[in-house]
Amino acid sequence: MEKKLKVAVIGCGRVSRTAHYSSIKEHSQLYEFVGVCDTDKERADKYALETGSKAYYSADDLIEKQELDLVSINVPNGLHVEVALKFAERGINLMIEKPLAMTVEDADRIIDICERKNIKLFTIMQNRYNATNKILKSCVDKGRFGRISTCNVTVSWRRELPYYTEDHQWRSRRDLAGGVFTNQCVHYIDMMQWLVGAPPETVYAKMGTIYPIEVEDHGAGIIKFKNSVIGSLVLTNHAYPLDTEGSITIIGERGMVKLGGKSMNKVVQWDFVDKDIEDDQIKEAETNPPTVYGFGHLEMYERAARSIRGENIEVIDGREGRKAVALLEALYLSDYSGKEIRFPLGKR
Repeated sequence: MEKKLKVAVIGCGRVSRTAHYSSIKEHSQLYEFVGVCDTDKERADKYALETGSKAYYSADDLIEKQELDLVSINVPNGLHVEVALKFAERGINLMIEKPLAMTVEDADRIIDICERKNIKLFTIMQNRYNATNKILKSCVDKGRFGRISTCNVTVSWRRELPYYTEDHQWRSRRDLAGGVFTNQCVHYIDMMQWLVGAPPETVYAKMGTIYPIEVEDHGAGIIKFKNSVIGSLVLTNHAYPLDTEGSITIIGERGMVKLGGKSMNKVVQWDFVDKDIEDDQIKEAETNPPTVYGFGHLEMYERAARSIRGENIEVIDGREGRKAVALLEALYLSDYSGKEIRFPLGKR
């Protein structure tokens, strides 16, 4: 039996507690869960006890005192690059929660050092591994839609003011969080570009804020892709009374599909001119996850372990994670400038 990979998780916030700890524990044959790290000592101690690992109170302390094969970085979004560079310099493989970084420049800094150090970089975009989304991607790749005209995303969720003010108010800050586009809907933006399968050409966006916070809590965007597909985003954190919709719709000349549910895991519409095997597969693929995170983190950790051990397996790496970062940056630039933004962005 191969030696287990030593893994630690930085950040004891919501996504760690809800998705990461359980995924590592489920893969106990692959990983040795050696530590959790948080600047809040009480919280670090609590979750170290719950996970059977050791508590650390700073990234530097973890680096100096613990041998690691993989570190999972789940700190506020704006701190991803700072923490990632510390561990990458020591040659430690990285798994980074969405988004990879807040800017294309910072994403490129992380990608460059990982390539220079010859270490693995995984970006959490777990919804690509939803059973329903895998089948939908297969339909796109096989050409079942014919020519696709539009890809529409609607996210109507509810995040009240305490959501932004808890945990030292980091979700309310532009430098640490980003708003509904970044913190809630980056997965849908990633799904759009992944399903469309072509680079973006232009982006235009408008955003607004109702709460007394720095970040946007609602907005809309239009993305024109190089294959002529037009993508639309209608996003809000003000749905009433609770989360009502998180959906993605693809419309083509020979088919139309809409996936909804908590994490694009429910079929709302599934219609094609021609029948194929996916029409039977989709009936068994629907799930009902307890949270919006879905079940994809489990596969992320399995694939990461296999990749670190040298297996040639598809993973969501830094260059894949960068694509969503570039779209986010363009959307914010458009809102700020009032202009349409053209691609590419950055040196890549």
